[in-house]
Amino acid sequence: MKLAVLRATLFIGILAYANAYAGHQEKIPNGDHVPHPCKPNFIWKGVGHLKMGGGGDRNSFGEAFAAAGHTWTKALCQADSDGDGKTNGEELGDPQCTWKSGTVPDEVTGITHPGVCDPWGSTQCNDKNSWVNCDSEEFKCPAIHEEGVQKMDLRFPWFNVPDKETSYYCMGFELPSDGDYHMIATTPIINETRVMHHISLIACDATAKALTKPEECMMGLTGCTQQIGLWTLGLPGECLYKDAGFRIGLNGMKRGVLQFHWTNPEKKTDLWDSSGMSIYYTKNLRKYNAGAWSTGQLYLEIPPLMPKVVQQSTCSSSCTKKTFNGSIFLTTGLNHMHYLGISQHVKLTRTDGTEVMLTNDEKYSYDTPVLYQYETPIEVKPGDSIETVCTYRSISRKTTAVYGEGTFDEMCFGIFNYYPAEALTSPMCATLKDLDLCDFMDMKCDYIAIGNFSHPETRKLIDKVMSKCSYENHCLHGCRDVVQDIIANHDCFKDGWTDSIYSYLTSDRLLSTKSSNDTIEAFRFVAAMKSCDCATEVPLEYVAPNSNTNVCSRNLSYPTIVFACLFVGIALSRKVVQ
Repeated sequence: MKLAVLRATLFIGILAYANAYAGHQEKIPNGDHVPHPCKPNFIWKGVGHLKMGGGGDRNSFGEAFAAAGHTWTKALCQADSDGDGKTNGEELGDPQCTWKSGTVPDEVTGITHPGVCDPWGSTQCNDKNSWVNCDSEEFKCPAIHEEGVQKMDLRFPWFNVPDKETSYYCMGFELPSDGDYHMIATTPIINETRVMHHISLIACDATAKALTKPEECMMGLTGCTQQIGLWTLGLPGECLYKDAGFRIGLNGMKRGVLQFHWTNPEKKTDLWDSSGMSIYYTKNLRKYNAGAWSTGQLYLEIPPLMPKVVQQSTCSSSCTKKTFNGSIFLTTGLNHMHYLGISQHVKLTRTDGTEVMLTNDEKYSYDTPVLYQYETPIEVKPGDSIETVCTYRSISRKTTAVYGEGTFDEMCFGIFNYYPAEALTSPMCATLKDLDLCDFMDMKCDYIAIGNFSHPETRKLIDKVMSKCSYENHCLHGCRDVVQDIIANHDCFKDGWTDSIYSYLTSDRLLSTKSSNDTIEAFRFVAAMKSCDCATEVPLEYVAPNSNTNVCSRNLSYPTIVFACLFVGIALSRKVVQ
């Protein structure tokens, strides 16, 4: 298989060197998130090297670090390697020079590069910083210059960026509808580089809410399911495969939503943004309609101070059989994690056992993504399986990172463009821990509704169970009949789906979107539903407070509401980024 890598992020060296470089990060405070001095939001992974990604010649700090035996000594901490008046310790968050490897530094914000003179652009630093590359990658897409190609700019009006660490805002736009078109490329319009994290262009159907001005939103907008444009740090734009395009207009998608993800860790109040995305489209229709598809893991747990944590997901053979109407042909592939990610690959395994590596970033960097273009599109057939493996490093984190949309949460996805769009019935093949979400396709249940505790039918169900059952390991009289009736007749529980729904309702993925009260209620509800699994019914008046009468091993996973409260505390603490 021949791969053409669009993004020039081919790192020098073999894997053994890559592991050594990663080990060096652990030997200096905040070594895994030193910022680029002139590219906002970019991380300088190879702190001691002239190249941002590491490898090759060293900068002034790298030379001093090597001279110190690759050890964080007090002398190295107190030195000023770049000659800008700040010690290396002050720049790396260890002003008192007390940091030890394996611990969190005194300061984890306001970090600067100890090998680059600050302030950037000042007279005293210009000559010293002449080696730093501030240029962005040039967008190359010959097709946008073809006859008949039109361009439309979709932009937010000037908007005050919220003073929050992570914000998602959406605004709707009407797509060209005076004809039948294929959209063949997108490029970003970035106005406020300091806080812009990524932009998605999502196509919507008639059921979607009309968003005429920027409104706060999250991922998973109702009626908007097809991602047709994506920009993230380091990507100059997207150029679709020559024989495929996203169908818009009279016989395609007529409305789109731009979704902004702003990251404002300093919670500034004076930032205004009017970014957006340009789309390129043509009436000269291509042979195939393009689609976007992703695969990966929706349950992530990355403890703090860990040099290596591996998370995995498999889009199983049974899932591709369920969600594929026929073969699809992948045209591009992109790995996606956040700032803790250090390596990732996505591997295709065919039914005959043949393996094809679709993406393989041995040294992953969120800021400089590698976009793989398949000059010969890669066929994926029903029955094939796709494995996604993500590796993380959390040596400078104080709290556990979990799956989430925030910059300091984490993700694990492979994102692909493919054709023909009609061959897939779902835009995603993902797992929730070991649970194949494609299994829910066979359910008559509206599992979106069952996960919404404000939904009238869900509210009625929860109230019915809680009126007869206890969440404190007691099988109350009348509870068993209520639960058995639900399992036998409710679409979300019958036909063997009960345990899957229990896992879904208490998953990090779902609970990360809920309030602490809803999180506690989820655990209470599941514990109450399970309370009579292997216990003898007792009248309520015979249950002593805090007793463990009729407890069975299966119920011990939800012993009391104390566990739920503890979970809430942990979940909330995980969201605090130090």
